[in-house]
Amino acid sequence: MDEGFILSNKYRRSIFDELASGETNINRIAKKHRIIIQVVERVANDFIKGDILEKKGNRYILTDKGEKLAMNIR
Repeated sequence: MDEGFILSNKYRRSIFDELASGETNINRIAKKHRIIIQVVERVANDFIKGDILEKKGNRYILTDKGEKLAMNIR
């Protein structure tokens, strides 16, 4: 997974930006951006499969690879 994959979709970009800024709850992200929760869950699962996000309990945290991508995107 690379920057282009994230930046090519407005939902992925919004969700990734929230995760990169420290938000760990996808329900709050969905409410804040008025995105259907299923879309946020699907994007989060895509990020997990791409090894840029990991789920710890109910929290979603960027991996080292995700942190590097966040630095490149900013």
